[in-house]
Amino acid sequence: MNTEQAFARLKDVFNQGKLAGSWLVQGPYGVGKSALIRRFANFLLTGNENSELTLHPDLKWIEKDYTEEEKKDIIKTIQAGKELDEDIKRDRKSEITIDDIRKGIQFLSLTASGNKWRVLVIDTADDMNENAANALLKLLEEPPVQAVIFLLSHNPGKLLPTIRSRCRSIHLTPLSKEEMKSFIIGSYPETENIDALVELSDGSIGKYYKLKEMNGLDYYQEIERLLDPDPVDVTALFTFAEKVSKEEAIYDMVKDLLLSFVLIRIKKAKMPKETLDLYLEIWDDMVQQFKDVKSLYLDKKSTLVSLMLKIGRLE
Repeated sequence: MNTEQAFARLKDVFNQGKLAGSWLVQGPYGVGKSALIRRFANFLLTGNENSELTLHPDLKWIEKDYTEEEKKDIIKTIQAGKELDEDIKRDRKSEITIDDIRKGIQFLSLTASGNKWRVLVIDTADDMNENAANALLKLLEEPPVQAVIFLLSHNPGKLLPTIRSRCRSIHLTPLSKEEMKSFIIGSYPETENIDALVELSDGSIGKYYKLKEMNGLDYYQEIERLLDPDPVDVTALFTFAEKVSKEEAIYDMVKDLLLSFVLIRIKKAKMPKETLDLYLEIWDDMVQQFKDVKSLYLDKKSTLVSLMLKIGRLE
């Protein structure tokens, strides 16, 4: 379902007095899970269903990011027109810990300040370590009265089966190409190369924002240029890989773009079965190697060059 349908479902069960205490909101990255829950939290806590709620004493948002106190300080600093201190610009945590979940449990034990509801959101639940997951499981077994817990997940298969079984589920699906195009034209009418951005966004508004913010289309077009000549210019590949490997966010985006490059060819190209099998084999190899880069600390630059060379040989 899309976010409008999901919001209508949540609102309906609430109005019937049947709002479950825990929900698993799942779907690919960028399909609107966070926006949906911020909007429903606003409806639940203030009665306003036309905007998203960011800060409220009865809303707690747990993520592997800045704490809520740090976010408030950052907002105040930005609103005052001041520069952020370097210690504020720290790296995100790598996971959601048991301490984070304990703070969530403590939050739910407090008396609500508004209309008796408290909302706890874990974004994303995929980021919990084992201890955090076990602590959450105990909370789900005995949920507090007048509280609702939302677990946001890109990959629910990573969660404990016992956690999934204790939650009502909402599954958000990617937007269609027509919906994505309508969103981009409606929100950013000045956007150029809309069809290309729709293709690369893969039904995800979150992906579109990332591509727009980091000039993703320029990187994709550079990938196309690098893989076009026969033979591929290895020196140019190394230069490109070195450039994108310097910043983690850019490297992660380029990984996604390279996977999109192969996937688009698998979907669109009329190719012999033997060639299609090679593309599928490269796809599997890319997914595994990119995982290994993260888990085994392999060299990002050499991995990127190696995979691009494999693709280039098929172009």
